[in-house]
Amino acid sequence: MGTPTCKIADEDGDWSGPIMLIMRGNSGEYEDENGKKRQWPNGALHDGPAKEYAVLMGSLMGFDGGFKPKVLDVKGNSKPPGRDAKPGTDGKIHGTRNDSDGTFAALDCVLNHPGIVALYGFSGGGYNMKQILKQMTDKQRKRLKLVTVVGVDADAPQSDFESSKFPPGGWRLDYLANSSNHMLLPKKLLDRTAKAGIDAVTGVGPIVRPTHKRKK
Repeated sequence: MGTPTCKIADEDGDWSGPIMLIMRGNSGEYEDENGKKRQWPNGALHDGPAKEYAVLMGSLMGFDGGFKPKVLDVKGNSKPPGRDAKPGTDGKIHGTRNDSDGTFAALDCVLNHPGIVALYGFSGGGYNMKQILKQMTDKQRKRLKLVTVVGVDADAPQSDFESSKFPPGGWRLDYLANSSNHMLLPKKLLDRTAKAGIDAVTGVGPIVRPTHKRKK
């Protein structure tokens, strides 16, 4: 099938857990973190806010140093529809998520790296999340502590990602639906978490926003 391998942006070779695997959105032209449009061949994502969120949420959930962020460097696009594909309920012909490059690559990462205990999907990566969770083994689902879905529309409601739908999973779910300024949603989620002021997980102490060095 030519299944993509676990390709990570800025790979440092350190796979000691706990790790949050971050999935990018679709490829194409989108705004970068400075508001300038550019091409994202490996999938759009403002990496900085997503990585900071991983560190912050991991810390809030009791993991010393937070989750280690690993960004999957594979686009989140669905697989193009085949010749015999039929229109969906909206009358449009859609691609498939169960066999997209992003889904296969994420599953490969989870299979080969048991330190992955959290998943984050932005836009197309968020749409792939349901299929990723569905295709994981019971053992893999059981080790997940957090699933975060950002920037998906009403056709992928929060209930689609609840752990109760994927036994024996028991993860915490963080969800932010799509809205205007689509590319800024990872930053919005980070700010929403940091501005809470109190640790919503344990109810103890102020949230301290971590300092994460971004690659220049």
